[in-house]
Amino acid sequence: MLALFAVALPLVEAPKNVFWFLFLVLWFVGSIRQRNFGQLARGWDWVFAALIVAPVASILNTAYAPQWKEVGDIIGYVSLGWMIARSRLDAQQIKWLLLCLVGATLLGALHGGWVMATDPKRIWLQLNSVGHVNHSALYGAGAAALAAAWIAAAWQTLARGPRLIGLGVALLMFGMMIAFASRGALIAYLFAVVVLVPVLSAVRLRTLGLVALVAVGLAVGAQLLTVQLMGGRNNQTVIQKTLDGLRSGKLSSYRVETYHTATEMIRQYPLTGVGAANFSAVSPEAVQAWVEARGEPFVRDDYYFSSHAHGLFTNTLGERGLLGISALLALTIGWSAALLRRKPGAGATLDARLCWGAGVAGWSVVFIGGLFNTTLHHEHGMLGMVCLGLLLSGAPLRVKAAA
Repeated sequence: MLALFAVALPLVEAPKNVFWFLFLVLWFVGSIRQRNFGQLARGWDWVFAALIVAPVASILNTAYAPQWKEVGDIIGYVSLGWMIARSRLDAQQIKWLLLCLVGATLLGALHGGWVMATDPKRIWLQLNSVGHVNHSALYGAGAAALAAAWIAAAWQTLARGPRLIGLGVALLMFGMMIAFASRGALIAYLFAVVVLVPVLSAVRLRTLGLVALVAVGLAVGAQLLTVQLMGGRNNQTVIQKTLDGLRSGKLSSYRVETYHTATEMIRQYPLTGVGAANFSAVSPEAVQAWVEARGEPFVRDDYYFSSHAHGLFTNTLGERGLLGISALLALTIGWSAALLRRKPGAGATLDARLCWGAGVAGWSVVFIGGLFNTTLHHEHGMLGMVCLGLLLSGAPLRVKAAA
């Protein structure tokens, strides 16, 4: 069920929910029958629980309309990470799970390219079940980083044929990241690759240099192909978007102004914020009243109002208050510490290296991508939590050598 869920996640809406639910039910039934719910450090149980409790508290205490539908998404991605962290997948299961995640994303990107070429209304590359280009790009960044982790970790053990196939897939997914034209997602992907390759790979520098040259050529080709597929309907490539931002003086795309809006929300509702998924409920008039009630002038251009804050930490701050940001910081610190404490050594098994690589991929999408977009929700939130679960269950803690 977990493998079927991984295939459906970027491709089809209803089946992924069915497979997630069946995985959840079968996991609990199996755990009850075996009287074994796996092992996990108690601190992580508290972190996973806090990720559910904090947004629920914000909904219960909101001054605006409570968005209870948000709870389903939160339970969905948190339960995935929690259950996988308490599971012990064997080496073959880990390989198949990663293969399903990467293969389905590549298939989804090819389908998205076909839609761009045939649908005059489509101007961005998207994954069918993920939707909005920024969300699709974040999901793609995680899957592309998994592909890079796989080929880096398995390079020395693969025969020439499978090695070239794996490298080809990883490079294709790099081209996919260029085609998405999302700067934040691309930065998250590149950060993950820069961390992964030195730790997992034993490739010679000459080979890495050759791969880098091919990647640059592929990036140029992906830019040209994307423009061609769009037939002139949209020229917003990564480079063009950056140049436009520099010329307009809005390189941050109003993220600074959105942060100002979020800080006003937490000043008004410090403990639980305005409520999960309620960022859009706060009007300019409301913020103006809050600011002027303190005897301060309200400068409209200092604030930006949107459906969400376009940043994980900013959005959490405004919507979930101190409780929410505390839970998020606990996740950030715990995940970072797990990566440092579980970094694979020279004698680590392939599955341990792959699980650590998955942890880096998920961390980068959630937290590096989260600097630029509202991450940790829906499909890319689920992908990130699958990666965290694999890190906690499959990458063992390093044992300190005796003095």
